[in-house]
Amino acid sequence: FVNDPKRFPDNYRRYIQGQFRQHLGFTGTPIRLLWRGKKARDVEQNTVNRATRV
Repeated sequence: FVNDPKRFPDNYRRYIQGQFRQHLGFTGTPIRLLWRGKKARDVEQNTVNRATRV
């Protein structure tokens, strides 16, 4: 999961796919990663539960 999938540019997505291929032995294998964002409700709940930094 990512907070906002629109914030990940295509070049970073290609980099991550290349790292998976290289380190997991998927050289030459097509990989499809689904970038799912958190729902706004989940993000709001997580920020409410955090302690305030001093």
